Parts: sequence; C-alpha cells; structure tokens
Amino acid sequence: MKKVKKIGVLSSLIAFIFVFILATNGIFGSTSKTTIALAAGVDTTITDIALTPGSDPTQLNFAWYSANSTTSSLVQVALKSDMSGTTFPIDKAVNFKGTSTAGNEGHFSNKVTATGFKESTAYVYRLGDGTNWSTVNNYTTHSTRQYSILVAGDPQIGASGSVASDGAGWGDTMNKASLKFPNASFLLSVGDQVNNGKEVADATTKKEINESEYTQYFRPTQFTSLPIAVIAGNHETYGDGHMSHFNVPNMSTTYGTVAGSGSVTGTTGGDSYFTYGNTLYLMLNSNNVSEDGHMAFIKSAIAANPNAKWKVVSMHHSVYSSADHETDADIITRRTILPAMFDKLGIDVVLDGHDHCYTRTNQMLGGVSQKTTTDANGAVVNPKGTLYMTFNSASGSKYYEMQSPNFNGTYEAVKQQLHVPTISLMSVTSNNLTISTYRTDTMAQTDTYTIAKAPTTNYDAMANGTVLIGTKAFALDYANDPLNAQEINNAVVGGGAIYIKNFSGNWIDNLTGLASMPK
Repeated sequence: MKKVKKIGVLSSLIAFIFVFILATNGIFGSTSKTTIALAAGVDTTITDIALTPGSDPTQLNFAWYSANSTTSSLVQVALKSDMSGTTFPIDKAVNFKGTSTAGNEGHFSNKVTATGFKESTAYVYRLGDGTNWSTVNNYTTHSTRQYSILVAGDPQIGASGSVASDGAGWGDTMNKASLKFPNASFLLSVGDQVNNGKEVADATTKKEINESEYTQYFRPTQFTSLPIAVIAGNHETYGDGHMSHFNVPNMSTTYGTVAGSGSVTGTTGGDSYFTYGNTLYLMLNSNNVSEDGHMAFIKSAIAANPNAKWKVVSMHHSVYSSADHETDADIITRRTILPAMFDKLGIDVVLDGHDHCYTRTNQMLGGVSQKTTTDANGAVVNPKGTLYMTFNSASGSKYYEMQSPNFNGTYEAVKQQLHVPTISLMSVTSNNLTISTYRTDTMAQTDTYTIAKAPTTNYDAMANGTVLIGTKAFALDYANDPLNAQEINNAVVGGGAIYIKNFSGNWIDNLTGLASMPK
C-alpha cells in the first residue's frame, strides 16, 4: 500500500473559495458554465494520475487515486497562456466534476471527463477534491488531420520478479520515446500493463498484491501529459485494479465483459471505442471470446462513426504471432473466430501483444496471405484484408522465444526476438497509415510498414495533378493541402452541380458553398 502523507493544518486554514460564472465566450466553447475554483496546498496523497483519450479529441478522461473518499472529484482546466509563473489561473479555469469510488488496496478511485478541448492548444490542469489539489500539470492537444501515437506491448510490471527493475525499464522506454517522438498524441498500451500480483501475496490475508506494480506502471512522468489508451490483458484478470485506474470512454457493459477479479466490481470492463481524426479505435477485451458480442459492439461503433477512414482494432491476445502462445488452444480458438469477423467488418489493422515477441503479418483475408502492390515509396496500395501486428514487451520484463526462429510461416512477413524492449510509432494521415518499430537500447528502427489508401473518386479523367469533375477542373495538392485534395476526391456530380463531402461528413455545394445533399 502506498504511504499516505497527511496534509498540514495550515494548508487547510489558508484554503479559500472563489466562485464565478464562466462567460459564454470562454475557452471551452459557447456554453455558459458555473465554475467553482478553490485554492489550497498540494495533496501528496494523489497518485496514479492517468489521462485517457475521451470519446473524441474534444474530450479528455482523467483518473487518479486518493487516500480518502470525496463527494467532489474535480478537475480544473485552463489555457496555459493564462497561467502566470507557477500560479494556477483559478479565475479563468473551468471546473469538471466526476465520481469517487472504492479503488485498490484501500485507495479511492476518482474519475472525471473534461470537454471542450481545441486542436493544437496548450492547457494546464490540476485535480483534487475541491480543497486539496495535485500539482499543476500540462496537457497539449495536437492536430487530428495528421497525427501519430505510441504503441506499447506488454509492460507487465512485475513479470521478471523485480517490480523495481521492470518499472525502470518501462521508464527508460517512455523517456526515450518521448524524446524521439515528442508530438505523439497518446500511448496505446495493448494489455498486461502489470503482472497483477500473481506471484506476491499478503502474508496475513493471502490476497495478491499488485498496487506496487501500478505504482511503477505510472512511474513515467510523461503520463501526467500523455494520455494512455488501454485494454485489459489476461493478467488484468488476475488481480484488482484495472478498471479503477483508468477512465475508459464509450465502454460497453454488455459486450466484451469478463467475470474475474479485474476490479473491485469483478470485471475487467467491456469493449470500448473512441475516435481520433479520421480513425475509429475499437478496443476489445479479448479475454471474452464471444464472436457475437464483439461483432455487435463493432457494428454499433461503426454505425455511430460511418465516416471513419481507418478502422483499427486493439486487443491483447494475438491471433497471428510467432512465440510460445502461437499454438495455445485458446489462441487457436480466437484465430478461428476473430479474423473472419474482422474480414466482414473491414478492419484495416489489428494491434495486439500477449506473445512477448514482434510479428508483422502479411495482409490477411480469409486466413490466407494476400498479394500486394507497392508504390514508389514502398507503401502497400489499397491492400485487401487486414494487417496484424504483435508487439514485444516495452519494459523488457519478459520475452518468449520464437517457435521457428529462422522461418516465416504462411502469415508471417516479419518476426523478431531482439531481447530488448521495443516501442512503436503509428502515424496516420488522410491516405497513409505507417507503423514503425524501434529497439530502445539504440532507438534504431527495426521494421516499418505503410498502408496507402489511394483516393477513390467519381471523376472522369485525371492528369498532371488535375481532376475533372463534370466539366470543371480541380488541382490536387496533397503535399501542401491534403484536406482540400481529399475533399475534392470525395466530390460527385449531381443534377449539374458539383458536391464535395468534407472531413466532417457534410456535403457542400461547391458553387454556393452551402450545405446540401447531392441530387
């Protein structure tokens, strides 16, 4: 259990309350809000701060642990430009209220969702109970038109037998990744964040202990400003804590749920999803192997986001890997069920872990590797089927050996066991999705792969970067104006008029500039 430091009486006595109404032209949009801003000393019992992507980029989810329960789990957010020195701008901050519930090993779990974030903007925030607050932290949003994320496989803190050593390895990976890729929008962690106390039990209660592992998982200082998108691995079912440490958006209470000890309520949570830019992220709890359940969930998420260009699934269990788990009975079951489902749903990429090795498949459709065509830059153009990526441990806590070290099977394009931690970067644009992997001892690239979706158009002819729609010519300039070029490629001719479908999914009459449906 974490040590609890009492807040001094003096800090409580000097606390003051400032109440104001945020004007309609405030930083979080046009809706008036009543905001309560309170100042006091720093609460050192606030730990395990986790930011999580919200339902969309305008939202951000917060979770943290505190020593005491509260009726006021609060997050205050302000523009960084409104902050003077180290003083939090309470008179310009917006207050967001959430919930406090029982957490792990005597702690309390606090969850809040903040809204109204704008692209490419620097913010500051603090969180607390309305009397005592965390330190002031930074959070900066990025562009969603072209963006990148970090992808980490199985940190599994504690798997080596040394929680401290695994935490140090995880911290080293995040330090190097943040230096090399400072503009990553968030981290996607594909399960087994911790070992979950499987090997350690309290001498008196015999209850497995894992909070020290979560302490090390949240050790990287980057996590007060870098959101983490997580899914539950099999080790999340071995002990409490997963659901109380993370505030997951759009989580189903029906699909993907698994009975187990993954939280104080006995579940590792259900399937969830969020959107970022042109990408729909489908986060599946693969501890549940129900095809019907996952299918229903994904269909509903796609229906709610019909304009997503990229559909990316993340789940823990790898169905196409190369090491110890490749021939496990439960993996063979998933390999029989899940790829066929992904084929039907048009999933572009599946990101997973579990097998503590690196495997990149060929494009897979119907269980068969597909032939591909590459462009001058080596990108695979309009491939059929789905790409499956298995990521090795990002902390170095445990590795599994390849079953056939020098042989690539029918689905394996690349496989590696480097015995060093790795981290991957996934970069997304309007037409390309690239995944590059790096070994953290040298940060040298070990593999890269790009999928290019060539624009699908209704135009009559195209030459010299010019597209003819009807009788009107449009110049395409993907390098300098990719958004406009993509909108032009979505254009259709109807009733003699030209209509362009923009990134928001709205049809615009190109002649009038007014929203209108094609006739």
